[in-house]
Amino acid sequence: MQAFFAQLSALTQLEIAGFVLTIAGIGLAARNHWLTWPLQMAAGVLYVGLFVQFHLFGEAALNGLYVLLAILGLLQWRRGATHTALPISRMIKQDHVMFWAVGSVGTAIVANLQVHFLPTDLPWLDSTVFVFGVLAQWLQARRKLENWPAWIALDLLAAGIYLHKDLQVTGVLYLLLALLAAYGWWDWRRLMRVAAHA
Repeated sequence: MQAFFAQLSALTQLEIAGFVLTIAGIGLAARNHWLTWPLQMAAGVLYVGLFVQFHLFGEAALNGLYVLLAILGLLQWRRGATHTALPISRMIKQDHVMFWAVGSVGTAIVANLQVHFLPTDLPWLDSTVFVFGVLAQWLQARRKLENWPAWIALDLLAAGIYLHKDLQVTGVLYLLLALLAAYGWWDWRRLMRVAAHA
């Protein structure tokens, strides 16, 4: 019993550390600050370990990709020696078509792989968060405004998954992330209006 509580305490500490780093990182992203990326890298590493323990392999893989995409995001946001910021922009029609086509096909492929090869009980939900999470992170790295509504939907879906898996701290985190994503959406639209009138 003592070993169980020690393990639970370690998981809770891991969840809390991931919680703090993620909130700080997304808060900085919503404020359009480049330091979001190092914090997202650190949080991603912590969540890989946590999600593997709970057989959420899609989310574990997603967080591994977050680490790699955070490196890309950092390079995109801080281009060159002059650190010229990549401007915020909107997706064009082809971007939307690609987003939904890749997301739908990717989710079907990953879910089927999980069903056949991994011990998971939520393959479709897990795969949806994984595939569309990669796409949303890619949009954020490219500073596309539409990354924020994508994150709102994914954060709410992920919160339900984590609460179902008894990851209460992480479930609450993702509800807060949905609120931060709503703020990010509002703030980036404001920044676009300011840039348009500059």
